[in-house]
Amino acid sequence: MASRCLYHATADELAALIAAGGLLAELRRGYDELIGGKLNPQEVGSWRNSIPAVVGLLLEAGLGEVQVLIELKTPISDVRMDMVLIGSVPGTGQMSLVVVENKQWQWAAPGPAPELVVLSRSPNARPHSHPIRQVWDYRQVLVDYIPLVRQSAKVYCIVNMHNATSENLAAIKPTAVGLEYDTSSVRMFCSDHRDHFKNALRAVLSPDMAADHAQEFLEAPVLPTESLMALVSESVCERSVFPLLDEQRDAYEYVRAAVNASKRGAPKEAILIVGGPGTGKSVIAVELLGVLNRHGIRAVHAAGSKSFTLTLRDNVERVNRRAARSFSYFNSYTHATPHDIDVLICDEAHRLRETSDRRRHFDDPRQGKPQVQELIEAAAVPVFLLDEHQLVRRGEVGSVRLIHDVATDMGVKVQQIDLRHRFRCGGCPEYVTWVEQLLGLGWEHGPQRWRPLETFELYVARTPADMEDFLRAKQGEGRTARMAAGFCWPWSDPQGDGTLVEDVQIGDWRRPWNSRAEREKNGVPPSSLWATHPAGFGQIGCIYTAQGFEYDYAGVIFGEDLVWRGDGWQARRQANKDSQVNGAPRFGELVRNTYRVLATRGMSGAVLFSNDPETNHMFERLGIPLVSGRGSRGWR
Repeated sequence: MASRCLYHATADELAALIAAGGLLAELRRGYDELIGGKLNPQEVGSWRNSIPAVVGLLLEAGLGEVQVLIELKTPISDVRMDMVLIGSVPGTGQMSLVVVENKQWQWAAPGPAPELVVLSRSPNARPHSHPIRQVWDYRQVLVDYIPLVRQSAKVYCIVNMHNATSENLAAIKPTAVGLEYDTSSVRMFCSDHRDHFKNALRAVLSPDMAADHAQEFLEAPVLPTESLMALVSESVCERSVFPLLDEQRDAYEYVRAAVNASKRGAPKEAILIVGGPGTGKSVIAVELLGVLNRHGIRAVHAAGSKSFTLTLRDNVERVNRRAARSFSYFNSYTHATPHDIDVLICDEAHRLRETSDRRRHFDDPRQGKPQVQELIEAAAVPVFLLDEHQLVRRGEVGSVRLIHDVATDMGVKVQQIDLRHRFRCGGCPEYVTWVEQLLGLGWEHGPQRWRPLETFELYVARTPADMEDFLRAKQGEGRTARMAAGFCWPWSDPQGDGTLVEDVQIGDWRRPWNSRAEREKNGVPPSSLWATHPAGFGQIGCIYTAQGFEYDYAGVIFGEDLVWRGDGWQARRQANKDSQVNGAPRFGELVRNTYRVLATRGMSGAVLFSNDPETNHMFERLGIPLVSGRGSRGWR
């Protein structure tokens, strides 16, 4: 995988394009090819106003042959950098990159921490990352994930505040807010700093070899991202390891600021971080857990999934047994002393239950204290991370509205931060959108024709054997892969020797569900470790063992509880074997949410197969390419 941008030209060529009035048309064309979907008018405004300002300065500085990459996609996500200038370090010929972050701001004030600023005088204004922190994060992603950059280039950062004077931004100067940064690599310029801006560009950029360096950079291989579980112990026990970009950084810094404010006696506040699959909610959670505990702040991670919690514990326990105690469950705080914990990080908060009373039946009219109230009371700073479209089980009630309502009733303010950018699924929001449209979740349009993407592979298999062969080949290449299915087959307990019964039967193809056991036996991993244990491949996972996890390639078997008939989906209770779901009032929604979760576990690709021929044919009609395999002519 190489780097991509919306448009690439020299500063001279861009100046000519701007003069001819063609810049916006070229950028729209690049956007449609690389990103697709609706274009934000604010983004267009930035293109119209900011890009000419930087191009003009390059020409005035005598740098017309410098290469300019507009809207460069970051290596690990769908976040895009406004501009990257490429040339040589003057006098050396070494590759020089300048990451430019353009801001339309006319005014800004300090936020609750040096790393945060606010753009409104309202007391409820949502803080944003300081632009110097933001552009530095972009630099680090280039250095960390493109070996060529780390080994061969100098990377500099500029924040272009061309709409604001230095007087209007004096309050957020790094020296004024106490922001620590590398002054030799990062600079911020306002509208009255044009000469300083030009001098800074001349100091780090020469047009020598610019075209060669740009081609080399765009063709340079990008390292694949590692999964959360592969690095969680290092993140929790040793140091920050995951990159945080844009709203991820906003959320992370806001929580840290809220902790400091709480220590000073500020009113209690709950923080709600909302995002879809792959937006990095769990990454934020473990990064916060690590940094807070390393600074002597008692932070605890809580979740509603046994598999997710036990896997986190297992990975961290190998490095630090004491740190592994930081992972708990939502129902662990029924009798907690209020504010006994500094920070309670509630991950996967869509899995919250109405109450923590396990004995209470779903339809029992008796009400205990709401579980979300227990969690808010237990910590000085409660943090909730959730995705409302991951409600997959009867009795799960976690939602944005629930948390707002309960907190408001308790007199607790809620700060909500929405995550927009994708870090899973190849950093492709297009794929997640396509899945949601396919399943009729939150979009006006139904299933759309599949358009191949450079950073994410999608296939349809005509047999489960074809799917398994493809995924096994990926395993052989050193990638991780798993198959998961809708809960449409019976699920037997392991036999006495640990052997698993091959319950999932499709034609003459048979495989077992993942083990129900809680301990490894004869090489068969327990249910909680199916997604991460090397022996998990070959067993079929379900929503309860797959939710919250990620692997490189996801195989998804659609059972007959969701089939396509005519021009729409039909949800069939009789085909579903999950007693927690098939009796639920919103059965159809829960089943579609289940397949959304399963289909978005893959970081690099996915393979779909439906046990229902008509549904599988619908996948093919959408233009999804077939995987080749021994059974590609069909098993029926």
